[in-house]
Amino acid sequence: MFRISRFFAHNSRRVIAIGAIFLSILGAIGLAAASQSSTPIWVATHQLAPGALIAAGDITQVEATLGSSASNYYRGSRTLIGKVVSRAVSPLEFIPLNALTEVGAASDYRELPLGIAKSDLPVDLASGERVDLYQIPRDPGKLPTKVATDIRIKKVDNKSRDLGGSVSVLFLLHEKEITAIMDSLIASRIVVVRNAL
Repeated sequence: MFRISRFFAHNSRRVIAIGAIFLSILGAIGLAAASQSSTPIWVATHQLAPGALIAAGDITQVEATLGSSASNYYRGSRTLIGKVVSRAVSPLEFIPLNALTEVGAASDYRELPLGIAKSDLPVDLASGERVDLYQIPRDPGKLPTKVATDIRIKKVDNKSRDLGGSVSVLFLLHEKEITAIMDSLIASRIVVVRNAL
């Protein structure tokens, strides 16, 4: 016992230094473990279009190790059902905090019904898909131009497809895009082009 106390008396600085090193190693291991811990984050199960209401099938949770950047995304503890998409979110993308808003803030979006010729849209076009709209001038001397990009299909009336003529399609788009589309109908026809990705 005397020898042990004598050893510590003569080597107290060394013992303290070794203890400090040991504690710092434990602290570093603890910080590394904390930084590598995963967090439940909401991700989109498919393409989310601006103006769409979030439903249960639109989102899912995944465990992700994002470190400090996790604060930029919706964590799994947040309730997202019923919120409105304010910017497009890609499939399997972590949902950023700036991509959703409350229902009242989506008032700039409108539903626009248009009759589209059967030959001017994909045969299997369905609600929820994203499309671009092109105008094809009736004047053969003018070139086609894109009038709207990344527009969400709200509904396709497949019954009207069977009747011949045009297919009734309900588009969800920002009010700023409506005027350009309506103007293009005066001397052109609208062609619906599906976004393949």
